[in-house]
Amino acid sequence: SHELRNPLAPIRTSLYVLEHADPASESAKRSMSVIERQVTQLARLVDDLLDVTRITQGRLQVRRERLDLRALVRSAADDHRPIFIANGVRLETRLPSQSIWVQADSVRMSQVVGNLLSNAVKFTPRGGWVQLSLELEGAGAVLRVRDNGIGIDPEVLGRLFQPFSQAMQTLERIRGGLGLGLTLVKGLVELHEGTVEATSGGFGKGAELTVRLPVEQGSAQASLAPKREGNRPRRVLVIEDGADAADSLKEALALMGHEVRVAYDGRTGIVEAYAFQPDVVLCDIGLPGIDGYEVARRFRADPELQGATLIALTGYASADDRRRAAEAGFSRHIAKPPRIEELEEIVAGG
Repeated sequence: SHELRNPLAPIRTSLYVLEHADPASESAKRSMSVIERQVTQLARLVDDLLDVTRITQGRLQVRRERLDLRALVRSAADDHRPIFIANGVRLETRLPSQSIWVQADSVRMSQVVGNLLSNAVKFTPRGGWVQLSLELEGAGAVLRVRDNGIGIDPEVLGRLFQPFSQAMQTLERIRGGLGLGLTLVKGLVELHEGTVEATSGGFGKGAELTVRLPVEQGSAQASLAPKREGNRPRRVLVIEDGADAADSLKEALALMGHEVRVAYDGRTGIVEAYAFQPDVVLCDIGLPGIDGYEVARRFRADPELQGATLIALTGYASADDRRRAAEAGFSRHIAKPPRIEELEEIVAGG
């Protein structure tokens, strides 16, 4: 509870500042930044807890597809590079010249690489380095993350991937985590029939984490994604029973240049859709009256509405929830709270 409660204190304090400070003041701007950072941290902690629970209970499913692991690793490195720059740690990448194809869940594999990189930068001091490499070895792909950070004591290595390992908790608490990142890596890699191991020369001598995954036999031409036209304003219908969530989302989307209407239950949302003819619908699942699944089914069954892009925006975020959303007719599934940048990209492409 210590780590989950920690972000709440600066959020509450910052809210007080926003209530009393001039909205244009530096204090207000700093408070907004604090809230954004702490909400991101809290969301990550909750996601980690939920994923570890699903893995330990055998309820987390992976959705495999043909995946270029080299491209995924490169994207993950690019996504995390600002964190390395901010922490004064050099990130080196050594990737093969050719694609390495695997059957994997792209979201979960990105999570694996991201957790490894986050773990490495967290325990590497300013001025240090982290090396990310990918190569083929025999019939498998080998992903390595090496660093010259604080290292791992030999007695900790055997417990490194256990959830809530006391040694890792001590380290993570200093840095605001739960010590679940590597537990998640192990669980996700094993769901892909892979293995993960850690080595270290001891305290102060850095560490290396190695992930091995089976590769796809043979090769095929990579499919080319169609080019998207430039972004243009969209008609967006938000169906969400939480007034604060719906209204703040409306304001954010309007600031992006979109025309937005809000409905606070499923039936009203369908009625609004006939008049508004939205391009994109952001719909919660747990709605009063009829739930989001039924809303999606009615949209897909009606020729007048079925052209809209349906996006489930919900706290129901398990693999089974994603499957049910897809079966009901949703094109995308985004877990709450959404990253605004991701939402902007999806709505603009809807």
